[in-house]
Amino acid sequence: MIGASVPMSASGVIDRHPFVAKLIQSIQLDEADLAALSGLLSHKIVARKAKDIIVEGYEYKVLHVVESGYAIRYKLLHNGKRQIMNVIMPGDIIGFPACFYEHAVFSVTAIGEMNLHRVPLDDFADLCLARARIATALLWFAAREAAIYAEHIADAGRRAPIERLAHFILEMLTRLRAIGAAAEHSFVMPLSQEGIGDVIGLSGPHVNRMLAELKSEGLIATNGPEVTVLDRAALQILGEFHPSYLARAPIHRTKA
Repeated sequence: MIGASVPMSASGVIDRHPFVAKLIQSIQLDEADLAALSGLLSHKIVARKAKDIIVEGYEYKVLHVVESGYAIRYKLLHNGKRQIMNVIMPGDIIGFPACFYEHAVFSVTAIGEMNLHRVPLDDFADLCLARARIATALLWFAAREAAIYAEHIADAGRRAPIERLAHFILEMLTRLRAIGAAAEHSFVMPLSQEGIGDVIGLSGPHVNRMLAELKSEGLIATNGPEVTVLDRAALQILGEFHPSYLARAPIHRTKA
């Protein structure tokens, strides 16, 4: 059990929840949609730092919608090495694709304290069947996740180490800005250098050297975990970063 279940705050405004805010970016939701989402997000739990939310090989029939905090979706190899598939942020859903397999194919661990909403898979499926606009907008979540994985495959297969790091920095900045967790050119990196290495396939010391190189070239600056992009255009060229794969879904809004 991750944590104690508590009712969602009565003062909470559902359309300000990061998950709902992401949906609203893609499609217009009516009062009935928002009421359905409020009911879906009625049970809040807390996951402490380093707590496993999903463990590969176990069965899960529950989703967790992230209100705050960060987690990593990863695979642990037989030699003890870890490959991080993605960083999970506020507004994301934990449980894709675990709930749709007999046993989870990846693990998910909190990298800081998280506030989550526990949603049984059956309840989530019922909502999608009853509220077509929500189901349509949720397709974007799956599409964006697939696009992120595809970029990370390109990183590992074809990009040079410094190109991988440049791409990852811009990906994190773009994703964090989309949820209001970053300034225009700077953000607090939620991962350690070792964690960054586990995303882009490098060792922690190698990441450190690549960060130093980016700083020496005047592309970024760092202050502890804070990363500032000094020359976005040059960093984009270096990392072959095109932010369109992170853009909101091109779904037509419902006409009034």
